[in-house]
Order: sequence, then C-alpha cells, then structure tokens
Amino acid sequence: MPDSKTPDHKQNDDAQKEDKLKSIRLSGGSLDLRKYTNQIWLAGLGAFAKAEEEGSRFFDTLVDTGRDLESKTRDKSESRVEEIKEKVRHRTGETMDKMEKAFDERLNKALSRLGIPNKREVEALQRRVHELTAALDEMSSSEPGKKKQGKEKG
Repeated sequence: MPDSKTPDHKQNDDAQKEDKLKSIRLSGGSLDLRKYTNQIWLAGLGAFAKAEEEGSRFFDTLVDTGRDLESKTRDKSESRVEEIKEKVRHRTGETMDKMEKAFDERLNKALSRLGIPNKREVEALQRRVHELTAALDEMSSSEPGKKKQGKEKG
C-alpha cells in the first residue's frame, strides 16, 4: 500500500514527533532538577546535623589552629618589624651624620667670613703660643742678669 501522505504531512508528523521528544527530555530534565534539588537539601540537612554533633569539637579545633597560626605569624611579623626598625635606625643615623657635617661646614664658612677662627686655627694658635712661651722662658733662663734687671725696673 503506497504512502498516501504527502511530503507536507510527513514533515508535520516529524515535527510532532520532535516536539514529543523535546517534552519528554524536558520533563526528564525537570525530574533531574527536582532530584538534584532534593539532594542539595538533604546534604544541607546532613551538614547541619553533623555540625551539631561535632560542632564544639570542630570549633575547638579551629580555635587551636587559629592560635597556632597567630603565634607563627606574630613571631615572623615581630622579627620583620625589628629588621625594619634596624634599617630605619641605620638610615636615620647616616642622615643625621650627613646633616651634622653639612651644618658644621656651613657654620665654619660663616665664621670664617666673619673673621672668627675655627677650632683648628685656635688650637694651632695655642700650640704656637706655648712654643713661643717656652722659647721665651728658655731665653730668659739662659740670661740671668737681664732677668733680674727686668724685675727691678718693674
């Protein structure tokens, strides 16, 4: 018996079959979704029950772990802070030395412009005065007669 359906009817039938397959897949998908949602709900309930059972032990374990971690990080951070402090002290000391040197140089230049001798010049003058005093004392001790005459006149 020849197929009495025309090509248009055949296409319609194919489309209807495809629609039925899609609805079956979707209804199967919705069943999977419901099943999956139910499993998530059950997992949540199980986690809640487990947390109630082991809650205090688990909490204590977390506290101990946190305490250990805090201790380790505190030790590391304290040593790092000391390192940084030492570097800052070193750099600050260098900076202060440079500032003092610059201040001394400027002060010496200003005093020199004003005609005021600096420390080295005063020390050199003191040495020279001591040398001259020693020379005078030597000269005066080698000439006893002149020494007495100088005293009598005065």
